[in-house]
Amino acid sequence: MKPTTPLGPTKVTALRDLLTRDPVCREIVQYLMRNSEAADTARGIAEWWIKRDISSTREALAKLQECGVVQSYAVQANTFVYAYTKKAVLRQSLASYLQEAIPPLSTKEL
Repeated sequence: MKPTTPLGPTKVTALRDLLTRDPVCREIVQYLMRNSEAADTARGIAEWWIKRDISSTREALAKLQECGVVQSYAVQANTFVYAYTKKAVLRQSLASYLQEAIPPLSTKEL
């Protein structure tokens, strides 16, 4: 059995940089932090969670999936549902970073 390793400094830095510079990624993560059991398609996330266009939402989801923040599950041939990672260490790291470094979204941004 492979031991669980903590997030490496390079991965943490890359993830923090992504959340700092990409508002769509940040909005998705903030939504998932408030609704940790939520799961939806890219279209649903764009239209219901963050009120963004589907293209930028898909791009953000791909970046977040690459970092391990979201996982995707095929539900039909070309349809995927995205959900928050189950990795507790990653969730805790995201929560700590977002609480410290990034102010919450203003009501105007929501």
